Amino acid sequence: MPDRTDVKISLKQKNLIIALNVIDSLLKNSDQKKITSDQMVIILDALAGSDDPLLVTRFPAILALCARQGIEVNSLALFSRYGKSSPKRGNMEKLLLISTWLLQRENIKVPENLVKLTEPFMLKNRAIFSSDTFQLSSGVRISIQNMQKTLRKYTSDLNQEKALKGGTGGRRSRQVSIYLDRLFSRKQKELIFKKLNKESFTKTEREYYSRVVRKKLEAITNGEVREIADALTSK
Repeated sequence: MPDRTDVKISLKQKNLIIALNVIDSLLKNSDQKKITSDQMVIILDALAGSDDPLLVTRFPAILALCARQGIEVNSLALFSRYGKSSPKRGNMEKLLLISTWLLQRENIKVPENLVKLTEPFMLKNRAIFSSDTFQLSSGVRISIQNMQKTLRKYTSDLNQEKALKGGTGGRRSRQVSIYLDRLFSRKQKELIFKKLNKESFTKTEREYYSRVVRKKLEAITNGEVREIADALTSK
């Protein structure tokens, strides 16, 4: 018979899985599932109070969703929940500050009022960018790199979905994605979809696209290469 500790851990894991599924569902279906400003405040508050890195690393992606749906971060509704010395308030300030930095670094649209909102947080949290991780009030350390990876995955999936909407039906979209997976790395696919969506590249992305991805695409369209492929796959 399991002791109370085992039951508590099992319940916590179950709740974590439910929370992850809800948030991931929002991120994957951001065009279909519209959320209100009040709902967004509840989600951000829950992430700031979580001690699970898997949940917390989705914080920047949620803010990217805010920007995509035209939702401003309601600072009054958000911070009125905490006292000035509240540990959770400190978590929120750190997460908003780092998320703003990541969104700008990845050239992703930022909620309209977020940059101005986070400016005062820099003074008390300046040292946060001197390490690869930062600590929440619970003692849990969060990897900035993992936050960045989660954000990139969300935007990559979004770009892919947007680019493939021009196809004729879902079947073609899945086939295109499968074929591209065989030819290109995830990062290369991300750049292809950004190009299709006419989104701007960073200087590094532009150079990599020209040096590597564009040349691969040119090779695929070469007539002789296509003749060889047709001859070998038709037998």
